[in-house]
Amino acid sequence: MATNYTRKDATASAPTHAEQMVTKLQAEILAGAGGVASTSVDGTSVSINRAQLLDELKYWQKQVGREKGTRPIMASAKLG
Repeated sequence: MATNYTRKDATASAPTHAEQMVTKLQAEILAGAGGVASTSVDGTSVSINRAQLLDELKYWQKQVGREKGTRPIMASAKLG
């Protein structure tokens, strides 16, 4: 028997870029790779430490919340 799939079904099963980033960052932090790491590409050196990884994780978790509609896009303001 054939099953009908909608576009929403197909996109719901694939993790978004933000969800992938959260998963990768959590894995790196839990694996202990959260120390200072550096790499050099074409003469440009980049280093990152645990605090920066945690900041990135917070950012991407907020992005996931915005995509799912569980986090407001704007902060509420008191007008009174």
